Amino acid sequence: MRTKTAALALAGGALIALAIPVSSAQAAPTAALSGSCQGWHDNNTYGAGACTGFASGDLMQASAECNNGSWAYGKTVSATNGSWSYAYCAGKGGYKLGTGGYIVFS
Repeated sequence: MRTKTAALALAGGALIALAIPVSSAQAAPTAALSGSCQGWHDNNTYGAGACTGFASGDLMQASAECNNGSWAYGKTVSATNGSWSYAYCAGKGGYKLGTGGYIVFS
């Protein structure tokens, strides 16, 4: 499974990170994903969607840290049909600016 993320996230029981070693063990290299998604936010929500360049069957999920320190995750949606995923931080102190991102499952 190839994975791409714009933020640290805990998804599906696996730690996903960008170029940050989490142990001395080396993981097998994965193929780079070439797509990207647009981002949007307001005081309580981070959204990601309108993705382009991903393969048929790829899925995407928005993620964001909330001001109370917890993380919110959006619904997993198709990364190829223009769908949007929204991570809601309402009731968790609001969206912590700059922490939003997305995870792609392929």
